[in-house]
Amino acid sequence: MVFGSFVKERRLKRKMGLRVFADKIGEDAGNWCRVESGKFPAPSDINVLNKICEVLDIKDSDRGKFFDLAANDSKEKIPADIKHQIKENDIIPVLFRTIEKKKLSKDTLRKLVKRIHEEY
Repeated sequence: MVFGSFVKERRLKRKMGLRVFADKIGEDAGNWCRVESGKFPAPSDINVLNKICEVLDIKDSDRGKFFDLAANDSKEKIPADIKHQIKENDIIPVLFRTIEKKKLSKDTLRKLVKRIHEEY
């Protein structure tokens, strides 16, 4: 699935017209139509993406997917929520460098993520 299709599907489930949706997120309806049809890239601005989540009631369980789709579809390849965490939390770069230095495998990283979910 691509970002535009994901958002359009969510918007239609909420029975929200394109113009109403675009107005609620502060975007031009014509440009937003092009985003949904894949002619324009997804926005990369964290504030716009968070506003979309708010308007479409995208909960935590789907937010990761939402941000990943946006990154894959935009000029930015790092999801906006991750970039925001890196800027806001100075320990994140240390974590990434530690992972790189220790050459942790994907399997080890999966186990680490599972452990974090279980403990926190």
